[in-house]
Amino acid sequence: MLREDQIDLRRARAAGLVVAKVDARTRLFGQYRVTNPASGGDYSVSLRGYETGDNACTCPDFKANTLGTCKHIEAVLAQLERPAGSARRKAAVTRPEVGLHYGAAVTLALRLPTRSSDALNKLARKYFDSQGHWSAGERYEEFVAAVEDVPEHVTIEPDALDFIDAVVDRHKLAETEVSLIAALDRGKTLPELDGLVRATLYDYQWRGVVFAACRARVILGDDMGLGKTAQAIAAAELLARLRGITRVLVVAPASVKYQWADEIARLSGRTVQVIDGDRPDRLIQYQQPAFFNLVNYEQVTRDLDEINATRPDYVIVDEAQRIKNWESKTSRAVKKLASRYALVLTGTPLENKLEELYSIVQFVDDRRLGPAFQFLHDHRKLDARGNLTGYRKLDAVREKLAPIFLRRTRAEVLTQLPERTESTVYVELAPEQRTPYEQQRATLARLLMKLSLSDLDRRRVLACLTNMRMICDAAALFDDSLDASPKLDEFEALIRDLMSEGEGHKAIVFSQWEQMLHLAGARLEKAKVGYAMLHGRMPSAERAGPIRRFVEDPQCRVFLSTDAGGSGLNLQAADTVIHLEVPWNPAVLEQRIARAHRLGQRRAVHVIRLVARNTIEDRVLEVLAQKRELFDQLFDGDTDEVAFSAPGFAEVVRATAELDEVEPPVVASPPVDKILTAGVALLEALAESLAERGGQIEPGLAERARRAAELVTAALGPPAE
Repeated sequence: MLREDQIDLRRARAAGLVVAKVDARTRLFGQYRVTNPASGGDYSVSLRGYETGDNACTCPDFKANTLGTCKHIEAVLAQLERPAGSARRKAAVTRPEVGLHYGAAVTLALRLPTRSSDALNKLARKYFDSQGHWSAGERYEEFVAAVEDVPEHVTIEPDALDFIDAVVDRHKLAETEVSLIAALDRGKTLPELDGLVRATLYDYQWRGVVFAACRARVILGDDMGLGKTAQAIAAAELLARLRGITRVLVVAPASVKYQWADEIARLSGRTVQVIDGDRPDRLIQYQQPAFFNLVNYEQVTRDLDEINATRPDYVIVDEAQRIKNWESKTSRAVKKLASRYALVLTGTPLENKLEELYSIVQFVDDRRLGPAFQFLHDHRKLDARGNLTGYRKLDAVREKLAPIFLRRTRAEVLTQLPERTESTVYVELAPEQRTPYEQQRATLARLLMKLSLSDLDRRRVLACLTNMRMICDAAALFDDSLDASPKLDEFEALIRDLMSEGEGHKAIVFSQWEQMLHLAGARLEKAKVGYAMLHGRMPSAERAGPIRRFVEDPQCRVFLSTDAGGSGLNLQAADTVIHLEVPWNPAVLEQRIARAHRLGQRRAVHVIRLVARNTIEDRVLEVLAQKRELFDQLFDGDTDEVAFSAPGFAEVVRATAELDEVEPPVVASPPVDKILTAGVALLEALAESLAERGGQIEPGLAERARRAAELVTAALGPPAE
């Protein structure tokens, strides 16, 4: 029933697609071009019959959904069902040909004409089953040679040849992996690994390098701070030795592109270029024959065709949580990058929901976890109202991921990493903060007492939540005529204490609001403490400067950063991490801390959270603990299920009302409608766009938009297929 419903859904979506016949030699069967006027998408359909599974399409959905059809195929069939008098249900096979069949698994398919030679029929029986599907295991090279011995010319379609080549390559790499790991187990290295990079790698890193290179398309999910960048560079070098690759594309956040360039220069003798500048400049750079080519996510969205035209051999996607939302424009663009080999790097493959992991895995292997509709049906636990209550059958997810997913924790492999201590410093709101805070909370309570919330009401709820969090930081973030921030007072005292401990101590200070960082910078200037700052509005070419200054200048004691610097940066020069507010996403919190508590750190790291007492921030810590449970159960646990009270819309807003003076109103979870779903994608796109426009945006606006997208996503729960 589930599969039939999905086919019906694609038939409904076929309406409005434009169908054009490409091959005029036949009246019905042959090649068609199908265009979506709304998106401009254009795909080729090979029509061979009227039954499900007869036909093929070049679109990603057809290749991944296992249904044997897609909306483009259904659009062609709907157009052709109109003519009367067509009794023939399948196209006649006029010549022997080998193509691909996209069923439960992708496999070779042989189509024979009615009359074939004995030699051809014998070949068919030897390598294919009675349905014409491949049944000869790994004997692909033997089959290609055998084709040359039959009298007929057998056409092997290009996608089938690519498939055979990739399967044979993976088999040979698997044999190489066995020999390399066996050598490492003996405490030795083979010539393939000698002098691979200009650094001494740990044993676990060598194993990560071999895994990444020899399994073709994988995810390296090591904890943050375990040297994933070094392993990725070494994996590229190993593939250059094993397979002669000549072009590597690294996709990374703009804030770390230049740090990648520095690491490559330190570890490798290969040429490297950072793609940057206006579009005409970028187009020239794409044509340069550099081995390593570094781009940021936004450039992939803008320059996808030009990047694919360079035909990269190896694509490395850094901080891949940026593609966790399968509906976002960035995620869709990155997944269209074409290469034989691919490596995904992320210390946080799952931040909030299992669907995020599915989206990341899609880039590596879009069939690994099955079609999305089946995956969600199998692994989500829903209550009678359709609300997410937990996940099940996690052992099946772990089993499917095992061949392409490698994760090591710091506790497992870096016992020598210095300790990490954490503390929470509570402050009381000043009277200048309490008044606007209570006003926002009262407005929120009135909104929540409504029987139903309009789209405008929901936006007002999100605005109240954001305003309350900003007021907890500093009154000036909400009203620049106000000047009160016990957090900044406490921050100034913490910094003075840290500076008094000696010149060797440095601190990283995070806030999601750029304006809060400027206020913190003013306090540092008052205390005569040198600092550097990084935020999302800074052009990527300028971001390396503050990082180098903080790392190299002993007088630069503090690094102020929004979450634009929360991922990918190596800032182990610091031994203190201060959160001016606690992010609602536990993965973001860990990303921040891992900038200092990582490989190369030799001192104990102190993590300090500033929290306004008896406010919404108290509840943030509870939400963090709840979200963390799913990650731990899936990757580090051995249980088959995890149940939790999903921190959806109702739970988030109740957290703001369960305070002393306000009686918590009864809140019904809002319906998950198409308008709100579109709002998530719109807000995410807005956040990405705002982060790129330099000084043309209001300080902090990009971070507020991004946070709004996260809150709306929490309201929605898992995305619908």
